[in-house]
Amino acid sequence: MINREDKIISMLLYNSHESDMTYQRPDSTTYVCQIRKNKPDTFYIPETQLELPLDLPKPPKPTIPQGFPHQNMLKDWVPKSQNLPPH
Repeated sequence: MINREDKIISMLLYNSHESDMTYQRPDSTTYVCQIRKNKPDTFYIPETQLELPLDLPKPPKPTIPQGFPHQNMLKDWVPKSQNLPPH
């Protein structure tokens, strides 16, 4: 399955008995060979994700409505006891 013209473009070594090797053919297609201890080698074509460079505008900052009572409830807050032990 592996040809001499195919080049290794990445190797992922998990330990001394298990690894994944990604090969690239002369036509630029790739495939992966999974090598596992006491199992036959497995070949598969890796999935690729298309990256779309989108220059989307940034969303506007949300407006926070003012004038609600709970927004100012801690404005003048003072603890009842200053002699509390640390927790």
